[in-house]
Amino acid sequence: MTPAQKQALEHLHRHGGEGAIDKHGALVASGVRLKFLADTWLRLMTTGHVEPCGPMRIKLTGLGRQAAEPEPVKCLRGGGFSDGHVPAHPGAE
Repeated sequence: MTPAQKQALEHLHRHGGEGAIDKHGALVASGVRLKFLADTWLRLMTTGHVEPCGPMRIKLTGLGRQAAEPEPVKCLRGGGFSDGHVPAHPGAE
């Protein structure tokens, strides 16, 4: 999956997971016109990340939803987190 395809899935997920294709070929989800080309959505349809859900409408599949959700933050040995955050005691600013 390309970075643009991942971004498209994240945007669609953030805007309800379902959208309609307007007369210009752009996807509109929750009243917001997403900036991705129709080719991106077609490629995501062939990979199984989005599927048709009516005339001129697409929605995320389970695979697409899974790819769009952020990676969970894990606690590492030594007190740090996988996102780089290191906890400090109160007042350590």
